[in-house]
Amino acid sequence: MSGHRTTDILPRREGAPARSDALPAGLDVRSLAAAIPHSVWVISAPGTIVYANPHAVRYTGVDALAAGPSGPAWVSIVHPEDIAAVEQRAAIAGLAPEPFELTCRISRADGSFRRHDVRVAPVFDNSGLVRHWTATGTETEPSPATSDEREPAQARHAEIELRHAQKLESLGRLSAGLAHEINTPIQFVGDNTRFLADAYQDMLELLLVYRECLAPDLEAMQWSERVRRARAAEEKADLEYLTAEIPAAVSQSLEGIDRVASLVRAMKSFSYKDSTEQAYADLNEAVKTTLTVARNEVKYVADVILELGELPDVRCHLGALNQVFLNLLVNAADSLKETSERGEIRVSTRVEGDNAVIVFADNGPGVPEEIQPSIFDPFFTTKKVGKGTGQGLALARSVLDKHGGSIELHSTPGEGAVFTLVLPIKGVQA
Repeated sequence: MSGHRTTDILPRREGAPARSDALPAGLDVRSLAAAIPHSVWVISAPGTIVYANPHAVRYTGVDALAAGPSGPAWVSIVHPEDIAAVEQRAAIAGLAPEPFELTCRISRADGSFRRHDVRVAPVFDNSGLVRHWTATGTETEPSPATSDEREPAQARHAEIELRHAQKLESLGRLSAGLAHEINTPIQFVGDNTRFLADAYQDMLELLLVYRECLAPDLEAMQWSERVRRARAAEEKADLEYLTAEIPAAVSQSLEGIDRVASLVRAMKSFSYKDSTEQAYADLNEAVKTTLTVARNEVKYVADVILELGELPDVRCHLGALNQVFLNLLVNAADSLKETSERGEIRVSTRVEGDNAVIVFADNGPGVPEEIQPSIFDPFFTTKKVGKGTGQGLALARSVLDKHGGSIELHSTPGEGAVFTLVLPIKGVQA
């Protein structure tokens, strides 16, 4: 299998016994190959396909026997991006001809490609030389979905796109606040670092005066004069101020660095990319992480009280739940902006039987009774144009449904709103 390069004969295998192509009477190799429900090709040493079984012909649309004596090149049925890897693997195998396996994409008759596991084996002639290679391919990538299968797949794709758009909308809204949250500690870390640089210079000059006062060549100098010089240097450096402020500057800088690091960790955790499989996660930590990300949205309008009970790790799609938590926090903050007094958002967690329960409650104006039945409908929003898309709560219900859980609203106008999330601890069972 040498692709575009032509190799007349591959090296002879040392000690290879003479081989015979003879089969029992009445048994034909092609009959055997035709009965195999996988693609089978016979490829000459120069790299042309000299035989393809019926399954391979139907699959690829390439019939070696119909192509004439020269036959099509094996590269004609392999994805262009995979040819180099296949050639390299074949070249290695050609040095010591033995069967080998590889994975590559094989063309279909409709022009698409599907991934195959391919087993390749050398075919020796009676003199022990490799004249051909046999290749057996098994498709490992699913075939294209039927129209009935495509509809739910397209719906899932649309939902994923919508969820990504919702996350981008949230991150876009939070970006200015996150920048402020990061900029503030960075600013005082910078100020403290510049102060420490100046303080270091003052302390260094003071140390040099001390060393000068203790120098042996000043034996004739009265002790009182040495003390006077040292005290003058201390006053110039403002030693009492430095000894008080340097530890404080270091402590404040470390606190600022920890603050920035926690924000970065929170953003990374919030942006967690879900896999297709559920995984166990700490929802209490997820709530705290989301609060960190949304802090700038909340801190000016409400005090947040966390009442996080002991929760076992919950099997879930953490990235999707992070988005739900963020939507509920931001919605609560938005509702409290309509009041004249500073509000309160209370987040609590607990275990009830086999479920984890997360509650987001605020003491804002609440949700009017007439719109409560529509609050989870897609595109329904009470916010001004440009302030919301009406997808947050709709996606929240969708996420909870897919987790086998639920989300409910309890609200009395004028007394706030309570959103209760229920999630099975063991997740959705297959």
